[in-house]
Amino acid sequence: MAGSVGVPSLGWERRVQVPRARGRPPGSGVSRDTNTPSPNPGPEVGLHPLRESPRLRILEITAVEVGVVAIKGLFSGRYLAMNKRGRLYASPFFADECKFKEILLPNNYNAYESQEHPGMFIALSKNGRAKKGNRVSPTMKVTHFLPRL
Repeated sequence: MAGSVGVPSLGWERRVQVPRARGRPPGSGVSRDTNTPSPNPGPEVGLHPLRESPRLRILEITAVEVGVVAIKGLFSGRYLAMNKRGRLYASPFFADECKFKEILLPNNYNAYESQEHPGMFIALSKNGRAKKGNRVSPTMKVTHFLPRL
């Protein structure tokens, strides 16, 4: 989760609304879901980091072993990892929690299961947020990814 102590942000989480200071009119700050500032400067509200920096979208999938891959942010240099509670986080160094089994599904999509924590899968919600790996199964659409060519 973004902002947790000791857990770096992956960069795709949506920023939450910051409580506004007293005396500011509603609507101050940045307009929701756009990057155009409103007339009254204020806290960030619902920005999309991917719109701010398209470079964060590029991931590099590399084979570690047969059927096992590591996923790395090309520009951040951090590895995608999953902890024992099923939360995704960005690790600055490669560790066993960064290894994922690449599973080809019958519908020709891929699912990625944590090698360190079997039964936990990488999953993204329809809004692009990471879901906990222990709450999903490979039959759910949130775990289906297009295969790399």
